[in-house]
Amino acid sequence: MISYKEATQTILDSVSVLSNVGRSIGDAVGYCVAEDVVSGIDVVSYRNSAMDGFAVCAAWLSECDGSGAVVLPYRDTLFAGDAKVAPFEEGVAVKVMTGAPVPAGYDAVVRFEDTTYDDKQVTFRQAIGNYTYIRAPGEDVEAGQKLFTAGDRLSPLDIGLVASIGLSEVTVYNKPSVLIATTGNELVPPGDVLRPGAVYNSNLYTIEAMVRPLSRSLQRLTGVDDSVEQLQTIMASDAEVIVTSGGVSAGERDLVIEAAEAAGFESIFHKIRIKPGKPVYFARRGNQLLFGLPGNPLSTAVTCAIFVLPALKKMTGWKDYRLSPMPARLSPDSIRKTGRMLIWPGSFNSSDGEIMAEFSPKKSSAALSALLGSDGLIFQSIRDSAEPPTIKVVPWDQILTS
Repeated sequence: MISYKEATQTILDSVSVLSNVGRSIGDAVGYCVAEDVVSGIDVVSYRNSAMDGFAVCAAWLSECDGSGAVVLPYRDTLFAGDAKVAPFEEGVAVKVMTGAPVPAGYDAVVRFEDTTYDDKQVTFRQAIGNYTYIRAPGEDVEAGQKLFTAGDRLSPLDIGLVASIGLSEVTVYNKPSVLIATTGNELVPPGDVLRPGAVYNSNLYTIEAMVRPLSRSLQRLTGVDDSVEQLQTIMASDAEVIVTSGGVSAGERDLVIEAAEAAGFESIFHKIRIKPGKPVYFARRGNQLLFGLPGNPLSTAVTCAIFVLPALKKMTGWKDYRLSPMPARLSPDSIRKTGRMLIWPGSFNSSDGEIMAEFSPKKSSAALSALLGSDGLIFQSIRDSAEPPTIKVVPWDQILTS
């Protein structure tokens, strides 16, 4: 039986970043860019008006003092998208709409609401500074500006920015294909009648919800009986990552390891000194990874969070794929006695610069409701002496992704 630290390092050492692939920006959310994204253009590439109004030279309005006025003729009406060139004419304003190009020679825009005008002329009553309401070329993004560094993950807020520099596709690290299989004769799909001795299959949906954002394609095998024949169906998959739940403990029907080895998987480790999740099994076949998670629902959720997700993040090019636990403190009466590292859901908050943590009151590895209202996972080191254990926490927003 190995430690949590050894298991984590062994898994991550077995994982390689997947190959690069070009992906349409419409389908690139959640992917990590595989190379720097640099703008080849200024955004916007021309001077344009920030308001609906009149383009002028600021010097023409210098005599406006609040009581006096300057009256100028105006011509043209330029709209956003216009490609026509309006020549400069001394003492003549140009009517411009928001986003319209501002002709060379004009250095300010006065808003419609700050003027009065008819079909031929416009009256100004206030002086204005140079470059008022004019957007300079590259004001948003400059040509040559680096927007994203390799390894940055594209969020929904990033896609429009990529589009604004003219890219329809970006080079990203691919995501793996994933197969999820939940084993156990007792499992019944949600929505079906719950027969005596059966439980609803929550593990399938827990795992799927966690790994879907990190997978390119996802296949589910449900209702897999505790039989070597059924398990061989799982092991025949060519998915890059296989995640099973159940069948890795010490019962007579715990056959996942036997089936995996018969299918050519090399067993890397089985059992970790943690609670919950002691029976975790990890194996590989070439570049394929197999995670055999325990069947108890809370054990499944916790071990998927701390072992499967970091591995998938590394495969997809994340920079910060490792968990980064933060020091915290439990009240002395909250510390639980255990000969294994305890990794349990709980709540925590900051008080006077210190994080105070509290375990979920549920104590069963089958109690999925321990996750309700939790802020993340609390790590309590093995308590094997009179010394108080080390306490650390990892919030859900660091563990999970959407």
